[in-house]
Amino acid sequence: MQVSAEEKELLKRIGQAPRFPIVRFELRSSRERSLISTALNHVYLEREIDSMEQAKQRAKQLENLEAQGLICLNYKIFITVKSDYRVYERSSIFNLLSDMVMEGKHRPGFLFDIPYIKRGMATLTDAGREWLESQPE
Repeated sequence: MQVSAEEKELLKRIGQAPRFPIVRFELRSSRERSLISTALNHVYLEREIDSMEQAKQRAKQLENLEAQGLICLNYKIFITVKSDYRVYERSSIFNLLSDMVMEGKHRPGFLFDIPYIKRGMATLTDAGREWLESQPE
């Protein structure tokens, strides 16, 4: 398995956290409920001021860990803790997305008029737990 030092640290955080919230920033339409566009997938933010580049880098790390079967990324969650997602709601990235939507609303034919945060969770798989336990400190 190829796991970078950054991915290993992320894997440790996921394993140690009681809940590890992630989100998908989406664009939605009030006129066509089935119309959903993913603006940024598998977002994990540590601070409200984290940059787009940091978010994209972590998303790649999460995707790699999932592809190797070490974590599961789940967006079909029925109950979440609102405070876990506050950093995403207040983030500069979501504010940028919201501003883009507000600008677009004034254009004829613009369908995506709702910035949306799809809540998710990252969890270790059994293989991820075993891999972490096998690693020297």
